[in-house]
Amino acid sequence: MNHLFQALSVRVDEWRQARYACSDFPAISEILEFALEDPATHQMRYLRRAQFRALETYWYLRLVLNTPRIPDLYATLFPKPKDRREAMGLTSREIVDMIADDGLDAVLARLQTDNAFVRQHGLESLRETFSLDYPSYILALAMGAGKTILMGSIVATEFAMALEYPDGPFVQNALVFAPGKTILSALRELADIPFERLLPARLHKPFAASLKLTFTRDGDKQIPITLGSSFNVIVKKKEK
Repeated sequence: MNHLFQALSVRVDEWRQARYACSDFPAISEILEFALEDPATHQMRYLRRAQFRALETYWYLRLVLNTPRIPDLYATLFPKPKDRREAMGLTSREIVDMIADDGLDAVLARLQTDNAFVRQHGLESLRETFSLDYPSYILALAMGAGKTILMGSIVATEFAMALEYPDGPFVQNALVFAPGKTILSALRELADIPFERLLPARLHKPFAASLKLTFTRDGDKQIPITLGSSFNVIVKKKEK
């Protein structure tokens, strides 16, 4: 069975081989290729390969697929209904027969309205994913692989792209929730990231001049930033 992450990985591989082609926002190629210190040996400049792989995937979703919602992502990666239902885990005999009779779209519509059907087939996660009216992704890295650095890399590249393309669809502020004081302390690593090793010099200079990093304190009722300002990274404790 071909899973969503596997199909997406193949697409990202093809994009890498095309040198991250993006006619509307070509600076992304410059940023991602900068991550390789030595293209001949594939030696990474700073990021670990797992971190870089996640960053590539993030930008493929953002710029090539235009930040799709998950149902649209399934439809793009699995245009054939049979492949799509298998990737979604809709493989029980009863569901396969329902799809044969009523079509995949009818079953996905039932997913949103029929609680008994969802419970019977263990489709709670799929329902939650399909019910969101906004794009939502999880970049899952193993413990110790450097998720904080990945967060910083995403923010840095988003801000750099926003500065390069002021009218583009890029993030200009970021809010990071830390579940508890321990994680909040660990996220202070964001302040120590050598962003000059993530961004080419011409993009790093305006980024470094614009970045404002704020760690909120217990009891703060307001976030201590200038209202209406841009290029803020706010790290806030949020208990589970």
